[in-house]
Amino acid sequence: MVTDAGGGDTGGGPAEGDADRSRSGADVVDVVLRLIPDAAVVVDGSGQIVAANAGAESMFGYPRGGLRGVAVDVLVPDRFRSGHARHRATYASHPTQRPMGAAVELWATRLDGSEIPVDVSLAPLGEPGRPLTLASVRDLTGRRSEWESSARLAAIVASSDDAIVSMDLNATLTSWNPGAERLLGYPPEEILGRPVARLVPDRLRTEVEEQLAMVRGGMHLPTRDTQRLHQTGREVEVAESLSLIRDMAGNPIGISAVLRDITERKRAERELRRLLVDGQRRERWLGAISEVRLAMLGGGGLEQWLALLVQRLAELTDADAISVAVRDPDDDGHLDVIATHGPAAPRRGRLVTGEGSPEGRVLASGRSMAVNGPPGAGGGPGAGGDLGPALHVAVVTSHGSGGVLSVARLAGGPAFTSDETRMVESFGQQAGLALELDRAQEDREQLTLIGDRERIARDLHDHVIQRLFAVGMSLQAATHAVADPAAAERIGESIEELDATIRDVRSTIFSLALRPTERAETSPRARILEVASGAAAGLGFQPRLQFEGPVDTRVRATLIPDVVAVVREALSNAARHAHATQVEVRIAVHDDLVVTVTDDGTGMGDTTRSSGLSNMRARAEARGGTMTAGDVGKGSRPGTRIEWRVPLEDG
Repeated sequence: MVTDAGGGDTGGGPAEGDADRSRSGADVVDVVLRLIPDAAVVVDGSGQIVAANAGAESMFGYPRGGLRGVAVDVLVPDRFRSGHARHRATYASHPTQRPMGAAVELWATRLDGSEIPVDVSLAPLGEPGRPLTLASVRDLTGRRSEWESSARLAAIVASSDDAIVSMDLNATLTSWNPGAERLLGYPPEEILGRPVARLVPDRLRTEVEEQLAMVRGGMHLPTRDTQRLHQTGREVEVAESLSLIRDMAGNPIGISAVLRDITERKRAERELRRLLVDGQRRERWLGAISEVRLAMLGGGGLEQWLALLVQRLAELTDADAISVAVRDPDDDGHLDVIATHGPAAPRRGRLVTGEGSPEGRVLASGRSMAVNGPPGAGGGPGAGGDLGPALHVAVVTSHGSGGVLSVARLAGGPAFTSDETRMVESFGQQAGLALELDRAQEDREQLTLIGDRERIARDLHDHVIQRLFAVGMSLQAATHAVADPAAAERIGESIEELDATIRDVRSTIFSLALRPTERAETSPRARILEVASGAAAGLGFQPRLQFEGPVDTRVRATLIPDVVAVVREALSNAARHAHATQVEVRIAVHDDLVVTVTDDGTGMGDTTRSSGLSNMRARAEARGGTMTAGDVGKGSRPGTRIEWRVPLEDG
């Protein structure tokens, strides 16, 4: 007889021995069923449940004793029953102790028809004559939820674009997802079991060790930006988050790390930072240019303007040496250093610029030049010491390169960027503007001085010389009416004294019309004044002279002989043929050089003057100019005007 798990009678047997053995087997089954913590049923060779414990009845929803005599296939869902019968027959032919559910998803049907996931292990029980099988059944509903959560978590980790890795408490890598392989290049078989320090740049290892120690101690660390090493050795920009891994009991068992690729974000941040810095620098750049221009418009001098310019340029470029050198007006082979900034800059003074020096090459070409040497490397006095990257730009004026602006950094400093080059070139243009303004101020002062002298000379000519000349002519005419020889002689001496006085006054006029630094033999104005003074004797009066524009600065020495010859020929014609009482010579320098000689004489008349006119016309045409001559009025004394026009040689 076999008793159920509750000890109930299962029926009588044919013999007392058999009954004893049945009771003995039932006792064994009863003990086994009571000792098994899981739900358990005992099934005979025909597939009938002969015993079941309380756990099985509760799991499958049967009342007490309700499973005894039920076919075990009833507990299997319909879709698995055919397969289950085959598995049971196979097992019955070779009964062994084994977990039937190993690597197999098993389901069971409860009395109400609901299904639950289970795990079943089998063990043979009983005697050969009556084989029994003990089936231990475990409800996996709770575990299945855990497994599904774990599976979902594993799927998330496997499909994540981020690198998700874990390590034990000794910082040895224990897991490595596909995202980590994509980010850092290592396949799992090459990196698992290796220390995490393999992924850390040398300079960051101490920092990482400190962070791992804080995480082991239970501290929460915020996500931070850092760098990790790729398999190729290059550094990868990542955002890293470290967390402590604990077991079910709350004990720390490892550390997890999530790394996100932030290369593009860092690139965007650097670009934005560069744009912000460039924008701020551009504002400072424009502000400095405006400050320099306002200083030039507000007065002062060249050295003051350039001192402000190099100071502002040093602030913008962080240069260690800056200098501005301008052409020496008396020597094209030298530059004068007139503004410097920085302790390593060259001293102020003369700077020799050979053809091979950077300054000389920039001066000749007008193009900027970057060199790995200091300003003044061409051999100037006080050239900078241990300087490195340098930049030389032309100081551009309307007449070409007027000097060189040089900036340099100490050896080992960064080279000048293209933006910095453009900035320095713009300051070079401002330095050229300062030179132009300084020269314009000098010209204005000279023109003011010359204008004052010309006014004085004109007044002397118009009022003093003419009166003296008139007095002399009157005395000379009166000599014939004086009968007393002594008186006549005295009058003659007075006339000679008047002539000497006229010559002295003319000399004074000549001196007033010159610049302080001019020489009579090289100044166009002086040469023309000399010709006009010489023509006064033949004319009988002093011709009037008028100058317009920068005659002495724009008329080159090669053009002076032609101008002098034209003025001399025109005055000679007026004295010999026109019988004029007034002659005006006007020299104007604008886009062209124009020489105009006007008299109030008898006009062109016959052609006896054509040879002189032809000579003047030939001189004009030889220089690409023109010459015209004609009467300016009507009547018996129409007067003559000669206009001789040629282009200036400097264009």
